[in-house]
Amino acid sequence: MNSSTALQEKTWTGTAVSNGVAHAVVHVLKDHFDEPDEDSIEPGTEAHQMERLHAALAATAREIEELQRVMAGEHGSAESEIFETHLLILQDSTILKQTEKVVREQHVCVDWAYYKLMCKHMDALRGLSDSYLRERFLDVKDVTQRVMRHLRGELLDHPMFDEPVIVVAHDLTPSDTVQLDRSKVLGFALETGSAVSHAAIIARSLALPAVVRLHGICDELHSGDTVLLDGEGGLMIKNPSAETLARYRVREEQAERREDVFQLERHNPSLTLCGTAICVGANAEFIEEMKIVQDSGAEEVGLFRTEFLHLENPDATEDELATAYSRVVESQSPKRVVFRTLDLGGDKVDERLALEPEPNPFLGWRGIRLSLGRLDLFKRQLRALLRAAAFGRVGIMFPMVSSVQEVLEAKAVLKTCEDELKAEGIDIPEGIEVGAMIEIPSAALSADLIAAEVDFLSLGTNDLIQYTIAVDRLNDRVAKLYQPTHPAVLRLIGMSVQAARSAGIRVGMCGEMASDLTLTPLMIGLGLNELSVATTQIARVKHAVRRLSVADCEALAQSVQKSTCPAEIRKLSRAVADRCYPELFE
Repeated sequence: MNSSTALQEKTWTGTAVSNGVAHAVVHVLKDHFDEPDEDSIEPGTEAHQMERLHAALAATAREIEELQRVMAGEHGSAESEIFETHLLILQDSTILKQTEKVVREQHVCVDWAYYKLMCKHMDALRGLSDSYLRERFLDVKDVTQRVMRHLRGELLDHPMFDEPVIVVAHDLTPSDTVQLDRSKVLGFALETGSAVSHAAIIARSLALPAVVRLHGICDELHSGDTVLLDGEGGLMIKNPSAETLARYRVREEQAERREDVFQLERHNPSLTLCGTAICVGANAEFIEEMKIVQDSGAEEVGLFRTEFLHLENPDATEDELATAYSRVVESQSPKRVVFRTLDLGGDKVDERLALEPEPNPFLGWRGIRLSLGRLDLFKRQLRALLRAAAFGRVGIMFPMVSSVQEVLEAKAVLKTCEDELKAEGIDIPEGIEVGAMIEIPSAALSADLIAAEVDFLSLGTNDLIQYTIAVDRLNDRVAKLYQPTHPAVLRLIGMSVQAARSAGIRVGMCGEMASDLTLTPLMIGLGLNELSVATTQIARVKHAVRRLSVADCEALAQSVQKSTCPAEIRKLSRAVADRCYPELFE
């Protein structure tokens, strides 16, 4: 094999979850975790086996607490909260009881019994359709590996690097990340994961590029191989050629110059050429994102998804929730934070609710329906949100509303919570805004009735598109039918905007459409005055808004009414975008 063949370029395509480009050698983290043998034990030694497990659990707890202390010292307490979940897993009394039962009834070593039970939990989580919950199996895996190493008396391997590296792994747990010499880490490339995985969150917080779903890289790459990681295009290139490196160098220099312009103006007001204010806010779900939101130029948090905090700690008390929400509000004050109440159900399953299996969970007991059916959870959350309002501007938004009656019922519960808190001597500030999400066709068709009862509307286009066209965007067979510019979708958006205008209230959008720069002219033309987007898109969306005129956007919205083709509608909007801000597509 000649040298040119040996150094042949090879490219993997994955999913980009954190922007940036890195060029370095790789360090491959191999998973060497072996299944323990099913060894039999002598009768009467069961107690000794359980003593071994308790000692391993105690040692693991001390280890995790130390990791939590290190993370808090380096990045603040928000990011260190990841390890609270690990401690809760360790303290799960059900696991202990089940393990002891297996040891006593089957006369097997505790290593095998504990490992097998934890594997069942991992398999259950890994099989879920919700990407966030699926990623939580890594928490269980992390804890399991630590306990097993202590049972075996093994030392943990904390890799240190002599040079800057790109870390390659099948997956990456929170403690894996903490134990890495992060001063030498330039990026993460993983075989599994998603945008809500811990590795992605930490990569974004450290401003490092990260790409997930790079299938097979652990087997095909070896520590010391040279790669280029493209965290924007979702690419991993082994043995990048001089031409590839030169191309990326030019692209990076151009991107840095453009990004400098966007970032320099990111805190400026988001005004169109004609002076119309379009509020550009941030979508968020974790407390640890608040520093990023503050620096992004976001004019508000237009959507804070509260179910993720719930899923991290389903047993949180009202006081704990109030503390968490207050931290979010205080960090953004005087800017508004809009909290979406729990949007559980569908594929966001909380097993502790003991929900019965539903034939079609996306059309079942989810969102506001679940909250109204579980008033204990709903009132606990609403009371916590009302208390958090003492620290800044708060908006409360109800998800998956299908009728005005649900809004009225939810508002009645909110009023009850207000009255209870006031009776307890807790002051509730004036001006807490109440809104509803429009993400079901029936809500859009009755938006005039809903608008009369709320302070704002927010279009959740991800579900609105899915329900309107009856298509699952995650199903490859029908994904091509998932078209944001479908005339029916645009009509429902237009109806909702008109209803809000007639009622004299604001209307915004927090779905993926709001982040799509190709569609920004069309969204403004349809009358939206708030766009809530991913933090990485805020500077770019604000840049686009400043280069548009409402008149041109309204003319576009008028012209697309004559088109029946989603692709043609997108093309018309892209033409306006290309004319007004071509630099965003370079």
